Amino acid sequence: MTYLEHFHLTHSPFAEEPDPEILFPGARREEICQSLILDILAGKRLVKLTGREGSGKTLLWRMMAERLPSEDVVLFLDNPIGTFDEMVRLLCLDLGMDPRGTEQDIDPIEAFYRLLARQKTEQSRVVLVVDEAEKLQPATLERLLILVDESRDNLEWTTILVGRQELDERLGEIAFFRADIDVQAEYVLPELTESETRQYLHFCLDAAGMQRAQFEDIFTDRIVGEIFGEAGGNLRLTSGLAEKALKASYSDKSFMVLLEGVEPEGQQEAPPSFHWEDRVLELYELLRYNKFFSGALIGAVAAVLVAGFLLTRESSETAPAKPPATAKTVSAEWRDGDKLFRERLAASASWLAGMQKGRYTIQLMLLASDQAQASVGMTLAEDDFFQIREQLFVFRKKTAPPAIFVFYGLYDSLDAAREARNNMPVFLRKHQPYPLAVDDAMNKLSN
Repeated sequence: MTYLEHFHLTHSPFAEEPDPEILFPGARREEICQSLILDILAGKRLVKLTGREGSGKTLLWRMMAERLPSEDVVLFLDNPIGTFDEMVRLLCLDLGMDPRGTEQDIDPIEAFYRLLARQKTEQSRVVLVVDEAEKLQPATLERLLILVDESRDNLEWTTILVGRQELDERLGEIAFFRADIDVQAEYVLPELTESETRQYLHFCLDAAGMQRAQFEDIFTDRIVGEIFGEAGGNLRLTSGLAEKALKASYSDKSFMVLLEGVEPEGQQEAPPSFHWEDRVLELYELLRYNKFFSGALIGAVAAVLVAGFLLTRESSETAPAKPPATAKTVSAEWRDGDKLFRERLAASASWLAGMQKGRYTIQLMLLASDQAQASVGMTLAEDDFFQIREQLFVFRKKTAPPAIFVFYGLYDSLDAAREARNNMPVFLRKHQPYPLAVDDAMNKLSN
């Protein structure tokens, strides 16, 4: 029996791809959706919608598109790469240009205008939605803005730029040279407050068929507070944590234990052990908590190399008795979880020194408990995690209780991180991982 059957839910309330027909109306979502529709009906040419990743921008514009009159034509670019001419040709194909005809050989802008005029004769508005518009090349974005601004007055079409806050910076740079760029309406999706977090959770579960009394039994004030504290009002993170809370309730585990991915009850914090790798950890803490010593990077890197050599030698000299030779792999109980934790902590020192700026990673889990370090060590010793340990980066935040962050992999682009997340094995995906910039990851440690 799944937790959906257990709670008699008609669908997954916090699916990774939410239903565009079910839009949480709070936190200005319904207000902004209605405003976008009114902007289109009023014939506004350029509209902007921004928000943090995971704030629900894509869901909102899809809901808006569902509510437009059926005769309207909605074009959308959800991966806006390539040149400006390639983008316009793609729009022409979406508007019905015959790819085998001669129309493709003429100027793409003229072809686009001609197809817009044909849509107007058919009493159809055209709405262009550019999702993740911050990814547009600066020259492509500028030419698109010029196309919108210089469009013939008799053509009715609206362009909606959807993106993260970086889009504002791009537009500001272009506006510095072209003062005629006119964004006629702009909206920012706010993060949820703690009260709105509770409303959102109840809305999603009510739509899936959960009774209010059952909801209040699971999502107590403490659990809602934990979810809000971890997600910071981000819609996607809130959904992922709510899914964990449901699974925890179904399996009779505590929410925080399920969030950590292990069950540390009865486990005691491993006593401190003093090895040569302690020198590496001292350097790690120095870089982590004192920016004035970031110049110690060279020494830290050298210490990591030396520690690796010493750890290898030590493991070969003092390794515990191994299981019988017939075993194909070393069992997790024979691995030193504390040593694995310290190795991955040391391997993360380059992040703190700024060597990975501009790159991306995947947040795998956040553990907040007095047993967090022991729990991560136990997890690293498990067969599945041990096989991928070189891809895991561990950070310790001095809070009460202590917090341990675990990240997976390093990637040169957000798309690459997303693709890696989408192709993760099940034992990793169950932790609700999500991609983010390394800079953002480091900000979590300092805030």
